[in-house]
Amino acid sequence: MSFVRAAPAIGGSDSAQKFVEALQADFKALSIETKKKYPLIKESCEEAISKLNSAATNQQTSVYYTVNQILYPLVQGCETKDLKIIKFCLGMMQRLITQQVVDHKGARYITDALWMLMENNIEEVKVLQTVTLLLTTNTVVHGETLAKSLVLCFRLHYTKNSTIVNTAGATIRQLVSLVFERVYLEKDALSTIQQPGPLKPSKDTACDAENSNTNEMQTFASDAFFLFQDLVQLVNADQPFWLIGMTEMTRTFGLELLEAVLTNFSAVFHENNDFRLLLKERVCALVIKLFSPNVKHRQVPTSGTSNGTIPSDKPYFPISMRLLRLVAILIQKYHTILVTECEIFLSLIIKFLDPDKPHWQRALALEVIHKLVTKANLIAFFCKSYDLKNHATNIVQDMISALGTYVRYSLFNASAVQNGQPAVGAQTNAAAALSTSNQCGFIYRGAYLPLVATFAPGVSKSVYLEMLDKLDAPNIPDSYGISVAYAILLDVTRSIGCVLQRTTEMHPTHNSAIISEEEHKPLCLQLINSSWSGLLAAFVALVDASIDEATTDNILKAMQNYAALCGILELLGSRDAFIMAICRASFPPHYAMSIFANSGHVDADLRLGHTRTNSQDLNNQFITTCNEGDFRQQIVAVGTPLPSASLPHSVMQAPVMLTTKNLQCMRAILFLAHSNGSILGTSWHIVLQTLQHLVWILGLKPSTGGSLQAFPKPAVEANVGIQTAVMADLPVLSQMLSQLFESSQYLDDVALHHLIDALCKLSHEAMELAYANREPSLFAVAKLLETGLVNMQRIEVLWRPLTNHLLEVCQHRHIRMREWGVEAITYLVKSALQFKHTSPLKENMVLQTMLLSPLSELSTVMHADVRQRQLDCVLQILNGAGEILSFGWPAIIEIIGAVNDHHGEPLIRTAFQCLQLVITDFLTVMPWHCLPLCISTAAKFGSQTQELNISLTAIGLMWNISDFFNQNQDKLMSTEIGNANILPEFPGTVKMPQFDKLWMCLYAKLGDLCVDLRPAVRKSAGQTLFSTISAHGSLLNPPTWQALVWQVLFPLLDNVRALSSSASNEKVDASGNILIHHSRNTAQKQWAETQVLTLSGVCRVFNTKRDLLQMLGDFDRAWSLILEFIQNAALSKNGEVSLAALKSLQEIMYHNSEKSVVNSNENDNTKYVEIWSIAWNIWLNIGMESTKITTKNNEIQTEEFYIPSQAFLTALIQIFPAIFQHIQERFMLTDFDKFCTVLTNAVCIPVQTDAVPYIMSSVSDSLLTPLHDSILECMDLIQKEATKEDSNLRYMIPAVFRQLLVFSKFACAPPTYQGVENKYHKTSNHYSNNASVEVVSMNYIPFGEKSISICVKLYQSTATEESVMQEHILHEIIMALRTPLAIKYKCLSSSTWKLAISSLISILHTGLKVARAKPNHFTDMWEDLSDTLDKFLFPASVCTVEDRGLEEIVLDETIDCQVIELLRDEVLPFAHEMPHQFIMQIVVLLNKGSIHSASDSNICYESDWKLREIFAKTCFETLLQFSLLDDSCNNVSGATNSVSTNINNAAIPLDTNILPGVISGAGKDFAGRLAVTALLHRFQEVLKRYNDDERQSGKCPLPRFRLSEISFVLKAIATLVVSMKKAPPSKVNKPAWDQLIGLYPYLVDCTTTTSPEVSRSLREALLQYTDLLQPPKCYISDVTSKTVATAARQQSNGQE
Repeated sequence: MSFVRAAPAIGGSDSAQKFVEALQADFKALSIETKKKYPLIKESCEEAISKLNSAATNQQTSVYYTVNQILYPLVQGCETKDLKIIKFCLGMMQRLITQQVVDHKGARYITDALWMLMENNIEEVKVLQTVTLLLTTNTVVHGETLAKSLVLCFRLHYTKNSTIVNTAGATIRQLVSLVFERVYLEKDALSTIQQPGPLKPSKDTACDAENSNTNEMQTFASDAFFLFQDLVQLVNADQPFWLIGMTEMTRTFGLELLEAVLTNFSAVFHENNDFRLLLKERVCALVIKLFSPNVKHRQVPTSGTSNGTIPSDKPYFPISMRLLRLVAILIQKYHTILVTECEIFLSLIIKFLDPDKPHWQRALALEVIHKLVTKANLIAFFCKSYDLKNHATNIVQDMISALGTYVRYSLFNASAVQNGQPAVGAQTNAAAALSTSNQCGFIYRGAYLPLVATFAPGVSKSVYLEMLDKLDAPNIPDSYGISVAYAILLDVTRSIGCVLQRTTEMHPTHNSAIISEEEHKPLCLQLINSSWSGLLAAFVALVDASIDEATTDNILKAMQNYAALCGILELLGSRDAFIMAICRASFPPHYAMSIFANSGHVDADLRLGHTRTNSQDLNNQFITTCNEGDFRQQIVAVGTPLPSASLPHSVMQAPVMLTTKNLQCMRAILFLAHSNGSILGTSWHIVLQTLQHLVWILGLKPSTGGSLQAFPKPAVEANVGIQTAVMADLPVLSQMLSQLFESSQYLDDVALHHLIDALCKLSHEAMELAYANREPSLFAVAKLLETGLVNMQRIEVLWRPLTNHLLEVCQHRHIRMREWGVEAITYLVKSALQFKHTSPLKENMVLQTMLLSPLSELSTVMHADVRQRQLDCVLQILNGAGEILSFGWPAIIEIIGAVNDHHGEPLIRTAFQCLQLVITDFLTVMPWHCLPLCISTAAKFGSQTQELNISLTAIGLMWNISDFFNQNQDKLMSTEIGNANILPEFPGTVKMPQFDKLWMCLYAKLGDLCVDLRPAVRKSAGQTLFSTISAHGSLLNPPTWQALVWQVLFPLLDNVRALSSSASNEKVDASGNILIHHSRNTAQKQWAETQVLTLSGVCRVFNTKRDLLQMLGDFDRAWSLILEFIQNAALSKNGEVSLAALKSLQEIMYHNSEKSVVNSNENDNTKYVEIWSIAWNIWLNIGMESTKITTKNNEIQTEEFYIPSQAFLTALIQIFPAIFQHIQERFMLTDFDKFCTVLTNAVCIPVQTDAVPYIMSSVSDSLLTPLHDSILECMDLIQKEATKEDSNLRYMIPAVFRQLLVFSKFACAPPTYQGVENKYHKTSNHYSNNASVEVVSMNYIPFGEKSISICVKLYQSTATEESVMQEHILHEIIMALRTPLAIKYKCLSSSTWKLAISSLISILHTGLKVARAKPNHFTDMWEDLSDTLDKFLFPASVCTVEDRGLEEIVLDETIDCQVIELLRDEVLPFAHEMPHQFIMQIVVLLNKGSIHSASDSNICYESDWKLREIFAKTCFETLLQFSLLDDSCNNVSGATNSVSTNINNAAIPLDTNILPGVISGAGKDFAGRLAVTALLHRFQEVLKRYNDDERQSGKCPLPRFRLSEISFVLKAIATLVVSMKKAPPSKVNKPAWDQLIGLYPYLVDCTTTTSPEVSRSLREALLQYTDLLQPPKCYISDVTSKTVATAARQQSNGQE
């Protein structure tokens, strides 16, 4: 049977039905279980089932109404004491409770049943579960039933089983909370109590509350009241009124329950009078009663253990601890309704801190106090309710005084215990603590108290108050108390701050009092007065005793904050006491006593707080009790004392030793002053005096801007110096010092004056000491500067007192004081000028005067360094604030310009830097009349000789001035100068505008600098002059341009030319170790550079302004003059000058070259012609003179010989196109001839060794040099112009051809130059470039080849020109190409003859057609043409495989074949139109080529013949083509198929399609017969030679190439026989047949061959003779035969 069955909640008819069915099932199970033993229960179960059935069937009757009846069998089951049945019944009860179907009556039944089980000790845990379920599921249980349930749980809590005890305890706590939570439900439902922030009840109770009626709700508060009342009764050991049946109750458990209720349900007590009364009358009385043993008890020094019986008057730890917890809750949550009671409680707690109380009691009291002081509102309440009231206890004062006493007592006590022991182990511990950096805590007189508990700020964390399970007092460490007291002091300070500043922690809640604004001020004052002396006493003791930085830091922060609070409330005594305490802690005790000996009022304040003697005592005793080694471990810096009037001599002699803590205190002072400077007032002097001493001891010195930096001092003694760790820390301290004075900008005017007065007072003291020749402290001066810098926004407030004092300092005779006085004044002036003042300084003349007056007054101080510092300051002012100096420019420029050459270089440099700034940045803000002054000052610096760099930079400044003029032209033009005398006059121009005069003034000054003696100055001035003119010249009026050209530029050119020609040629002595480049090592060379610069500059100006100058009257004169200057320079023997001159000429010629000036005005046109005629003549003069080929005598040869450079020649040639387009209409043949002379001469000029990189491209040898490229471009230009339609230059085309052919010859025969001794040579196509070679030969091959290509293209387009035909140009081209073609393989480059042959083929394709059309112009050409072809196809030069490689030779043969194809296509078909002699020569040529090897004695390798095989075949096929074929024979390829196959398609050309056109007449027949006879004769020769050679060779086989040759001949014979048989009779005469038959014996002789290849070819040849065994049918006339035979003999003789 299952005793556990899930029952779903009743949420609808279905779920209700299921629930009823589940109940019925459970009752059935119970009835079965009890059937035998308990028949009554069985009956009750069945009755319950029937009632459930009727309830299920009747919808008006709910299950809810039958529950009380069906509970009966379950109660009966619980009475059986049968565990199985009891568990089952309890389970069903729990399900009914869970389904919320049990009403109040049913709950009573269930409670009674559970009570019975409790008394019988049956299923206690299950019982507790059921009780909890019954009370928490809903709110039906209340009143007596509730009380009975609670008593049941209390009874179970005191059984012997620990599990049941713990479960019951937890249940009781839960149910007590539940009872009080119901009170909240009651308030929510009735809406009668308005609670600011009620605790939210649980979800279940909230749901039930909505369903409950009002009568039920009213009982909840009474339940809670009765419960709480009985708990108090039980704790007080009295009988309960409501919890009837209680047998036992411990006081500790009762106190815990009371605490839980008071903690969690404070709102109930605050808002309900009955509860409040109960709290005041019963609870507080109970607490005071229970406290009495604790108050009366005094601890005996020899106390025994806490074990054994506890006497009635001795405090018991569990009770005391719980009481204190309760008191803490009462004070925290109920102080507003228990004001008097809280006063009693607080007084009791404070008494617990007495030294005669047990240690644990004091620890608990401290923990409670800690809880209280972390809450600022409690501190405020205590002060308001007690300290401020006349007849009340001063709770806050007593509490803090008690804490101070406790702290001091703890330290003294620990020391006394330590020193009372015979052993010194603890001292060792203290020493170890000191030496270990991570130890936290306090040491006093050798006793070490570690910090055993740490707390977050504002958070209390109890240890011993939480020991609820302890029965005996715990063993508490000695240092626990001081650890907590330290935390309490910090939190008290924090809370006081919160009260004073009304932070968020002070916001009121339902259980805290509201403090109005009127109450706040007196409350704050009282709070400080109550607390400061106690806090100071404790803090001084703790600072002296603390050993770690974090602890010290926390205490110091608290002291700083507290001092700030005192300052805010203007409580000066307490403020100064705290500040003085920190200041004293910054020094060793004896040093502090000496420094602050005069601070009497502060000492009195300290004594008032009982701290003066104690803290001093602590410090002294600390030093005396620690041994020297321990103390030294904390020393981080040792320095000398600051000389001071108050320091006794003994202190002055000894070094000052600072510890880490001293530096920490220094940081604390800095932080205090930084954060709270406004409240320091008269305390500033103490603070600054302290900082000055510390800074001196640490060795910090002032640096720029008044900040301090560490300068390490040499360690004179071993014990003097600063540790590395502190050295790293010094920049931080310096930064903090600077930030302190930076924060003065946030002070009000009064506070700022306090600060400045304190600094001035310190400074006066330092000055007094410095008069006695002691090293002065510069702290005050540096910080006055720093303070001034950060308060610029209100500079008027402090400027007078500040600068007056600093001027006094400047007068001081001690150099360090004076230096810093000057530094401070100059720095302040600079900063004040740069600062953005509220009213702009630029417009505020008064402020500007006030700020600059100290700088002016410095001039009266007669010290050597003043002038330098003043100029430095001017420079920096210009750097930082020059744009606002609206009233002081003339003075500034005059100060700068007053520097002379006799002043030192540093001063000149500084002055010039000032001028640089003025000109680069401030011309815009300067008045107009200062500009000429600026120009002359800049020119003055340009001409000074002290420093070259300054001169150069000054010239750059003049460029800046010109830029300024340009950018501000409108403004400058519109402004008139009052005094016109400041501008110079320029003669020759009428009424020059002032703006133009300003420009001319600038140009004239630059022109003067262009002829300075120093090359660098000349160069810079020249560049600037021309850049300025080019950039800004357009601003000048046209008449001014005339003045510029004739009064500045041309005189400049003339001067430079004159000075250049007279310059020395001796090497310049390089002073020092400066290396001078060889191109600049003489004055002449340096002037050459100037000449280049000026000429190119003037030309550039002339170019850019040509349109403008042309409008002026004397342009022609200027044009001629400038071209003369250029010619003169171009013919200079200095390469640099000459090249630059050409570049200038190029610029002038190319300027607007695209715009051809064609004017309708005849006068203008004449001028145009004249101008360009001058230009052409100048070009020719330069060209002729520079490229003139001169032969020198031996005497003259020794002189330096000038050869124009390639760059020069290239530039010269490149100029021609620009001139040509203007003179082409007037360009005559004589001009062309002169032009060609220049070109030819230029090509022939040898190349100097150093120009090789210019002409030799590393990328490819075939590239043209720039010179060659330019020459060909010029030729191309003239050629294009000449070939245009209607061109006036067409007659020049032959001349162009001839010049190109001259150039083309250079590909094979480079030119030689007569004027230079031939010291260069060419070896293996590589230029040797060793030291002895002065010139190298150029690679003319690409040039010559390009000339050929141009020639070919030109001829193709002009072949039909009459002049070209008449001048025999084709013949000349053939003659020119004949040279490379004839020497072929001996050409310098193989590309030459390849280009030549391809060019010849191209030209013949075009030219032969023209020659056929106009034969009378070409009569002389044919013989040279045939000769050229013959020399090319059968060259004298040998080519072997080893030389060129197989592939190259094959390609060469292909080219040869192309020539034969040309003859086949363009010559032989038109044989009747050409001379017979030429045709015969061609046939001879073909015959010679067809079996070339037969008579070629040069061929000695087999492969060589193989490589000519295709060529031979081509010749042979061509001969055949023109010998035998007729138009009627359409296709003979079929008949000779086998033959043609065997000879590699040799017979393919027999196809008639090859023959272009129809060849008629005797010419064709003649050529054909001649070809056949020649072939047969050649075959006979070859066969005869072969037979002879084979016989002579014996058994040795002939070379393979001979076998291939004979094989080819045999195949050729077979093919010829076939052709002759098919040919028409007119083609073949009888002698030819006779010759063919005559070959037969030779063929028979060949049958002895051993070669299979020859045998095959022989067989084919012999087979073709079959038809010849009878006479043929066709005959040819004898006349023809004789003619052919004669021709054949002639040819044969010619071959031999």
